[in-house]
Amino acid sequence: MKLFPLFVLGAAAVLPALAQERVLTKAVEVRSLPFAEAEKGIPVRLRGVVVFIESRGAVFVQDETSTTFFRLPNNAPMPAVGDEIELSSKTRVGLYLPGLDDTTYRVVGQRELPPGIPATYDDLHFGRYHYQRVAVEGIVRSVRTLEPRRSLIRLAMGSRVVDVWVEQPLPPELSIVDHRVRVTGLAAGQINTPRRQLVQPFLRALDWHAVEVVAPAPPSADAPRVSVEELLAFRATGLGEQRVRLEGVVSAVWGGDQASLQQGEMAVAVRFGGPVTLTAGDHVTVVGFPAMDRFSASLSDAELLAREPGEPPAPVEVDSLEDLYGKTGQPLPGKYDGRLVRLALTVRDAFKSEEGVTLLVQSGPRTVLARMPDGTEIPPPAARIRLTAICQVETAVPGSGFSSRPGLISLRGKSPADLEVLKLPPWWTVRRLAGVLAVLAGLTLLAGLWIVILRRQVARQTAALRHRIETQAALEERQRIAREFHDTLEQELAGVSLRLDALATRPLDDKGRNLIAASRNLVSRIQTETRDLICDLRDATESTGDLAATLQAMAARQAAETGAAIRVEAAAELPLLAPAVVHDLRMIARESVTNAFNHGRASAVVLRVSVAAEALLLAIVDNGCGFNPAIAATQRRGHFGCEGIRERVRKIGGCVIWRSELQKGTVVEVTLPLARNRRVNETGVVEPPPAGLVTPAAAPHTAES
Repeated sequence: MKLFPLFVLGAAAVLPALAQERVLTKAVEVRSLPFAEAEKGIPVRLRGVVVFIESRGAVFVQDETSTTFFRLPNNAPMPAVGDEIELSSKTRVGLYLPGLDDTTYRVVGQRELPPGIPATYDDLHFGRYHYQRVAVEGIVRSVRTLEPRRSLIRLAMGSRVVDVWVEQPLPPELSIVDHRVRVTGLAAGQINTPRRQLVQPFLRALDWHAVEVVAPAPPSADAPRVSVEELLAFRATGLGEQRVRLEGVVSAVWGGDQASLQQGEMAVAVRFGGPVTLTAGDHVTVVGFPAMDRFSASLSDAELLAREPGEPPAPVEVDSLEDLYGKTGQPLPGKYDGRLVRLALTVRDAFKSEEGVTLLVQSGPRTVLARMPDGTEIPPPAARIRLTAICQVETAVPGSGFSSRPGLISLRGKSPADLEVLKLPPWWTVRRLAGVLAVLAGLTLLAGLWIVILRRQVARQTAALRHRIETQAALEERQRIAREFHDTLEQELAGVSLRLDALATRPLDDKGRNLIAASRNLVSRIQTETRDLICDLRDATESTGDLAATLQAMAARQAAETGAAIRVEAAAELPLLAPAVVHDLRMIARESVTNAFNHGRASAVVLRVSVAAEALLLAIVDNGCGFNPAIAATQRRGHFGCEGIRERVRKIGGCVIWRSELQKGTVVEVTLPLARNRRVNETGVVEPPPAGLVTPAAAPHTAES
């Protein structure tokens, strides 16, 4: 009793392994595998006969159940058709159905090929017997050799035609066109590889022994004679599958194997089984198989029996495209299908393609495509043309009741001479008018931009001229004032000084002498200040906007008068400033230097000028005794130097700070934003700032001490 559970556990472990090692032994089992299963490489061992060999990658073998195919390694010998073999392989996914891969085999004998399975066209079309030997019957439409070792039969199976590839060339004495034959071969076809779909079925026959004549064809001359209107028309006895004979006049030839025949007021398209030599106007007799084209019946796989030269048929004059379609109430819509017609049209568009020239033409509300051969001169859009062409109904749509009407019509010209230009379009087309308007709009835009640029340039030149005039006027006015001071005030002061000197030579008491000495000192000081004022008025450096040069000149003058050490330290690149700003900064520096020597008892003063953060920094540093800025600014009466400096700094939009300690000197710092204080140059443009500086939106505000 204890052994039974162990047996159950052992069986549970062995059964899955046995299931994984299953082996397929029948072709139908391989054929029936889903693709997901076939990809697993399931082992296969079967026995069958080789029925067809396409290549080393496709050898077809059939057993009593069905057919499959296998692939051989490159070094393996090839079997022969009829060999009975035993093979070992594994499954793989094929283009359309599963097959075998990594196959080894051995030949065990020879066998006759199995008979074909009777099949219809639908069996082939839906792949029911794909890659199996089948037998089909039909009427031979055409036979021709396409390759040195292969022939092609077009076999009509009812209303459908299938291609049969015979692996032998066509014997010269063989003529089976219009014969009813039975063909035994391998069902195959063209495959849409990405989707594994059968696009077009065909048969592969080993040789001409696989083609058996069931019923011979009547002689071509004995084919029943019919008219164009009788093609595929109703007969009480039914329609036959054999060829018919038809006569007509060639109205057009296409590519050497297609033609349009006209018979009375009707036309038919004829497709020959091979190239023929025909010319428009030839009276011909042809035999062929009736077939329904897109709207009207045609002859396919036709053969030329007789040909006599003649005059080409005259085209039918048509008023408009509406006549080709059939006007409302017209009893015969599409009656011009296949006819040679001539009508006047308007070109809407044209382009060149591989097939020739394609025109989009219009007449009334209708628009159709007209195809012309190479060499046709392309007419311009809107040109009026006269076109002679074959009318072709491309599609059919349901009409009233059981009738059918043309859905789409095209025109096909025979030669470049069939297109005649009646009237060229007017030069003022919509496209050209749009182009001219676009050019005018562009010129208008350019003119507007030029006017805006010119106005800005005029404004800049006007500003520069105004600035130059104002500067020159100010300079001349300063020089005039300097001359007036020199010629009047300074001369008068000199006269007063001389009188005081003369008065001092006379005997006076102490009080008088003191008064005269004080007066002479006052006059001397006024003369000195007057000379300084005249020098300042004649200083040309302010008008140039060069602050460093102005400060250098001021320092040199002060040093010469006082004998003190005054040094100017200026940055390498300083922006040019407005003359008024330079003047105020010079006066601030001068007042600060004067205060340093007169009140601070300094022995040296340094003027430092630099630029930082888009602001000009002016610092006047002395080594004097220093002072308390707050007390000096609020308690000392009669001294307005600091207040004057504040007023000048406020006027130019800057700020000033005094930094001083007793016995440690004084520093006067003036900060001036550069955004609105740069000098305007001669072209009316503000002088650019030094490299690396960015103009702020507004000047900074700093509190004063």
